[in-house]
Amino acid sequence: MAIRLLAIDLDGTLVNHRLEMDPRDVAAVKAASAAGVTVVLATGRMFKSSLRYAELLGLTGPIINYQGAVVREIASGEVWYRCELSVEMQQRVLAFAEPRDWHVNAYVNEVVYTARARPEADLYARVAMVPYEVVGPLSKWIRQESTKMVLVDLDPAEVPARMAELGAWMGDVARVTRSLDWFVEVVNPEVSKAKALAMVAERLRIPQSDVCAIGDNTNDEDMVGWAGFGVAMGNAPAGLKELAKYVTGSISEAGVAQVIRRFVIGKEDTVVRA
Repeated sequence: MAIRLLAIDLDGTLVNHRLEMDPRDVAAVKAASAAGVTVVLATGRMFKSSLRYAELLGLTGPIINYQGAVVREIASGEVWYRCELSVEMQQRVLAFAEPRDWHVNAYVNEVVYTARARPEADLYARVAMVPYEVVGPLSKWIRQESTKMVLVDLDPAEVPARMAELGAWMGDVARVTRSLDWFVEVVNPEVSKAKALAMVAERLRIPQSDVCAIGDNTNDEDMVGWAGFGVAMGNAPAGLKELAKYVTGSISEAGVAQVIRRFVIGKEDTVVRA
């Protein structure tokens, strides 16, 4: 099969810990686009946080943000899909997080809101490269839907336990996942990168078999599992590697470029797992 739609995660896949992209990956993505492949970034980042990377890659088509909660076209700004957290969903998160003094961000119309300035807020602002607004206790402030919520912990070792606790508390009310080492993300239970990617493929009339998805973390599992050719980065956890049809090099090895050169432009057979 020929890859016609290529979905790529950002952080840990294209964007390294210095918040930079490898020139080899950038060149490969541009080459894929020039060859007629539709390249879509699929990220937990906000649109304005991911736009600078999309522009460096020369992308103007669809982009998947907020773990799949929003899909829009870059060039026109047209929103193709949106699915947000209700007030009730947010209040359930806060009923658990606020008594424990967990740092929480809420996202409304591309603006980050939080209760107070603290190191966790500054860490998120540095990584996402977006400012935040302080509004006091979120449980008293929230009156409208939020695209997602993010809990930030300065110690990545504590994140799995926090995910488990919050996931058990939320049940099927919301979806709890992890993006970067410090971030626990909460989205509407109907939201996933896989659903968003499937919608993009359907809109572009590209069959699932012709879709490749590349990711590096647990929030990429559904997308990598759904794609006709799902790829895990070499720096991905074991669970994602087991799910993927192919494991490429790590981000430091320009694993995205390896996939593009071998399977997208090179058109090597993607049926056999390597």
